[in-house]
Amino acid sequence: MNLSFIEWPVRKQLAEETNILNIARIKVLSLSLHLRLVSTIMLLALYLAEGHAYQIKRVAVLMGIIVVYYFALRFGLNWRKAIHIAILIFISIIWSNLFSYEEGFHVITLQYVVIISIYGFYGLGNKWGTFYSLFAILPFFIYMYLEHQLVTAIPWGPVGVSRMTIAILLLHNFFFLFLINYYFFDSFYSAISALDARTTELTSSLAFREDSQKQLESEFMHQKLLLASISHDIKSPLRFLMTTTGRLAKTNPDLPTIRAISQSSYRLYHFMKNLLEYTQFRYRNTRITFNYLDVHELVAQKFAIFIGDAESSGNKFLNSVPPGVILKNNVQLLSIVLHNLIDNANKMTNSGTIEVTHQDYRDSVHLIVKDTGPGMDPAIIAWMNSSEKVPGEDLDPDSFGMGLVIVKEVSALIHARLFVQPNETQGVAVSIIFQK
Repeated sequence: MNLSFIEWPVRKQLAEETNILNIARIKVLSLSLHLRLVSTIMLLALYLAEGHAYQIKRVAVLMGIIVVYYFALRFGLNWRKAIHIAILIFISIIWSNLFSYEEGFHVITLQYVVIISIYGFYGLGNKWGTFYSLFAILPFFIYMYLEHQLVTAIPWGPVGVSRMTIAILLLHNFFFLFLINYYFFDSFYSAISALDARTTELTSSLAFREDSQKQLESEFMHQKLLLASISHDIKSPLRFLMTTTGRLAKTNPDLPTIRAISQSSYRLYHFMKNLLEYTQFRYRNTRITFNYLDVHELVAQKFAIFIGDAESSGNKFLNSVPPGVILKNNVQLLSIVLHNLIDNANKMTNSGTIEVTHQDYRDSVHLIVKDTGPGMDPAIIAWMNSSEKVPGEDLDPDSFGMGLVIVKEVSALIHARLFVQPNETQGVAVSIIFQK
């Protein structure tokens, strides 16, 4: 049987709630409201049949309150406020039974104390549950303090009403207690089952992660051995090739082929050296240390590496950083950044100028590599100026090489930001920005 109509007045509250316990509270609120609506209609019909004028007025007023309450929930009354209002209505029933109705001290009135206490604890938590439990019992102490006659045999319900009326009231309270316990314990079991399933899943994930960690450690050791092998088997022969071709180029200055081989081996060696240093630094995963360095000297060292290439391309190097400009940074990593930027500028420029300068601002220092080449693709400029380390799918890696990828990542490690813009006359200017 479809019972979705029972949730009709609280659909807004259910749609906004994600907590399992709160959802149970809202459902119990709606169910108890429908239960109260049905029992009140039945009581009103019985009182009309029995001719109890006073009880007819009381139940009619209660019926009006229930209808208003029903539509207030439908229009979005907060469920916590709704529980407070329901408890206050129950308390007002206790007061009216005891002080506005003759012989109102009976089992039905006493049951409202239990209902209020359970409603407070289950619906609003320990603090409100304690408060409302004490507040609900207060009228009985006042009733006894005012020396009302308490008989030994407490009546089942209001005097003069039929057994059917009392049965409806008792069954209403019984079903309410049954529903609130059923839904809350069902929610507790659901939450516990979900936690158990989550615990099992996390345990399985942890075991998988431990296996993956062992595999990564094994792979890490393999990569370290591989790097050591590359450093020994490639870097050393490249150094020998660079030294030998350099000597040959000096003794045979008129042979352009030997000079070109010497320059290429020189560049290849230093590129491999920077790449290996960067990779080893990543695998060592050591803390980055910052020391004071002379920027003019570092730029001069980088220019010396590419001076042969620059001459063959008709380029001119210009170190515009004055001596004595001191920067606190990691020498090894900043050297990698400058190496790649100068190398890239030198490769892209013919018969032009590659200049490194600096600008000192109040909050930052800019180290700028300029060239007079053809410029840089706008898509690459946009990527360089963004926070993304890896270029997007729309960029072809062959169009800019691996050097710029290394520059982007290393810049983040040395707490620097890159900013690329067109040069004043021609080419491009790449700023390495250090915060003071």
